[in-house]
Amino acid sequence: MKSLFTFLFFLLTLAATAQSHLTGTVVDNTGQPLSYATVALLQARDSSVVRGALTDESGRFVVTVGAPGTYRTRITSLGFSDLYTSPVSLEATTTTLDLGRLPLSIGARQLGDVTVKAQPSLFTQQSDRIIMNVEGSVLTRGNKVDDLLRYMPRVRYDNGTVSVGNKSNVLILVDGRQMGQASLAGFLQTFSAEDILRLEVITNPSARYDATVGAVINIITRKSREQGINGRVSASYSQGQYGRSSASGSLNYRQGKWNLFGSLNTTLPSTAYSTQLINRTFPNASQQNDLTTNNTYRSLATSLGIDYAVTPRHTVGLRLNGKWGRDDKYTTTLTRTITGSGADSTLRTLNDARESAGTYDLNLNYKGQFGPASVPGGPRELTVYVTESILDKDAAQLIRYQTLTESQPATQLRILNPNQQRNLIGQLDFGTPILGGRWHMDLGAKYVFIRNNNTLRQQNRIAGQYVTDPIFSQSGTYQENTYAAYTTFSRQFGQGWSLQGGLRAEHTQQSLVQSNLARTYTGLFPSLGVNRSLAGGRSWGVTLSRKVSRPGLNSLVPYRYLIDPYTLIQGNPAIRPTFAHTLDAFYALGSLTLFANYSYNRDPMTNVLIANEQTGQYTQIDANLRSSHDVYTGATYAKNISSLWQTNTTLMVMGNLTDSPVNELARYRASGLWLTVNSTNIFSLPHGWNYELTLVGMSAARSGLFTQKAIAGVSMSLTKSLLTRRANLRVDVSDVFRTLYSRLAVNYGSVDFSMRSYNDSQRVKVSFSYNFGKKTIKAARQTKLGNEEEKSRMGR
Repeated sequence: MKSLFTFLFFLLTLAATAQSHLTGTVVDNTGQPLSYATVALLQARDSSVVRGALTDESGRFVVTVGAPGTYRTRITSLGFSDLYTSPVSLEATTTTLDLGRLPLSIGARQLGDVTVKAQPSLFTQQSDRIIMNVEGSVLTRGNKVDDLLRYMPRVRYDNGTVSVGNKSNVLILVDGRQMGQASLAGFLQTFSAEDILRLEVITNPSARYDATVGAVINIITRKSREQGINGRVSASYSQGQYGRSSASGSLNYRQGKWNLFGSLNTTLPSTAYSTQLINRTFPNASQQNDLTTNNTYRSLATSLGIDYAVTPRHTVGLRLNGKWGRDDKYTTTLTRTITGSGADSTLRTLNDARESAGTYDLNLNYKGQFGPASVPGGPRELTVYVTESILDKDAAQLIRYQTLTESQPATQLRILNPNQQRNLIGQLDFGTPILGGRWHMDLGAKYVFIRNNNTLRQQNRIAGQYVTDPIFSQSGTYQENTYAAYTTFSRQFGQGWSLQGGLRAEHTQQSLVQSNLARTYTGLFPSLGVNRSLAGGRSWGVTLSRKVSRPGLNSLVPYRYLIDPYTLIQGNPAIRPTFAHTLDAFYALGSLTLFANYSYNRDPMTNVLIANEQTGQYTQIDANLRSSHDVYTGATYAKNISSLWQTNTTLMVMGNLTDSPVNELARYRASGLWLTVNSTNIFSLPHGWNYELTLVGMSAARSGLFTQKAIAGVSMSLTKSLLTRRANLRVDVSDVFRTLYSRLAVNYGSVDFSMRSYNDSQRVKVSFSYNFGKKTIKAARQTKLGNEEEKSRMGR
């Protein structure tokens, strides 16, 4: 791998020719940087578009010019008047020409004026990321943020679990910052999609991000540029087997240098329903478990923030996110056991579980720019973040089981599981142009402290009293300290070439108080990206990186958790992190993008089942396999077929090869290929209605030790704007034919397990939202909190 990195650096340096760039900084009428403004390079003689770019968080843009000539730029941003710069001449000897600060004036274009017929293609492939522009799209109307994730190419969102291709360690940022896991779940499920400007997916992140991050999804919200107040209120109700309802509101107030914003979202008492049918086979017996679960839940989530622009180039901010929720889950399980001698018994288990949890994230951040903006490569930039996250959870279960064919009294037990987690992060990032602005260098350092205090007590009811069972009772405090530093270098060359390379070093210390577990490991994690822009809007890119995946905090605590007499879950303090080498490539041809990925994983973590033939008990444990190979390749086609039809379709072929000892098997080897499809089609109907048809499907698939049967489903919706486009009405019908159910199977050694799971997925939902105040908007100031991966491990 090191030889490959060195070779590519050397090859690209030899191939590089003299560069020619147009740069500048786009600001608003108050001097604040405008991020994600669109910059188009035009031929001065006829205003034809040569190529384009987007401004970064600091308002800076760089456009590579392929040939000498006379050019001008057109700069556009929603809510502002278009700006055309004066023509400039670029000679063959010109390397960089800086246009300086380019102010935009607030214009009359409003969000409500955007219609589907004027909507550009949703997806754009850039050098290191896929961008979904949703401003003004009907996809946002009446939807929440988690609904938008289902439209992203290569992204799979299933019951709160997010993956990108074959990568499950996905970092989700909101305006460049990370929430705690519980706060993030509340944001995804309750925040209005109409307040989202764009989504970005980085499929192979650079050394700037934590080495444990396999992919990044950045959700960029928008805030008002207008002085005064504006906001949104919304409500939804859905009906399936049971009803669910929610309400939310957001508010933004801007005055002078101050900007205050917040949202409040509540899930009213709602019920989720699911059933599972599990079959377990032993040499001399078989078991069938029939589970029915009703989960009544409620939550309240809030997100508050304040930004103060000390000067146009120095901003400080404060963020507070919180979520409080309670789940009451009642599960009835019938376990039928048939032995080889013909004996037949049925065990009835009642599990009454209650969980309440509160979490908050508090972040202080500073961002500043230094030096003149007109220097080649732009000014130097410094960001500092300090974040604290706390999770406090209280969980209890009352379990009662009895064999129906016997007259013995029921067995009763109680499981108490309080858990407290704390996460403290400090991070510093510094970026500066070097070598006369031809290269850009980023440096950063990070410190992370994590503590997980977990107590598990199982108490058996004996003679009317609860008595603690020491076998199933554990208490331990897990602590982790991580020190990290990184540097990256990037440059744009002539002929459309660009290069980015970096190296990250991480040192981790782990310990489990009350035990002898103490581990220390250090790793170097390089990354490299090569991209080329071609004529006609075509481009290609290749990225390579080394990654690590750390286990979730709860997996490391040595607990034993009894669900019923035949089902046990336990922690594994000895589980090791997974190290991976991954390669991503793409080729974009306008509306069509081809892509591919390969990953080699050492010590991949997965769920392992252990079957005990004598007791008929199955134990689930997180453990390491020896190695696995993952691959996917496919295509995304995103195009306005006509003024009435827009399609966004992704086809992907995925594969996996696993080779490892498992349980009593000296070698387990399995492989497979499968196909996935996700197609969203939007049709414009008369009288302002829009119809959306979504098709999803996956052939029989396998991952690690598990195989999944084929699955397919259809969903549809109708949307319409009302009250002069200030209100939106949406009606959804999900899983129209009730075909989205899961079928899993595991078969190795003495383990023979299969499961069929249904949930309340066939639903009709009605959503209504209303906007008040002025609608001129901008992208929110992005704030990376520095806790990118650690906080996602909290609560797992």
